[in-house]
Amino acid sequence: ERRAVAYEDMLVDAAAYNLVINPRRFDVMVTTNLFGDILSDEAAGILGSLGLCASANLGRSMALFEPIHGSAPDIAGQGIANP
Repeated sequence: ERRAVAYEDMLVDAAAYNLVINPRRFDVMVTTNLFGDILSDEAAGILGSLGLCASANLGRSMALFEPIHGSAPDIAGQGIANP
């Protein structure tokens, strides 16, 4: 037996407004890639840093996850990063 998941459709401009006015309203946001990138940066601004928000881009056969710690460009090419 499956329980229903409550959801609400929202235009991206309304989502951006509501994210600023009442961020606790959202547990999870599901968007397209473009809008998700913009809204996750907005959420990071509310928290105070891009380094505080993880995000994920999920496709049918692949996924790309963006961790909280960032891409660590200072150690790129040194063979010491653990992806």
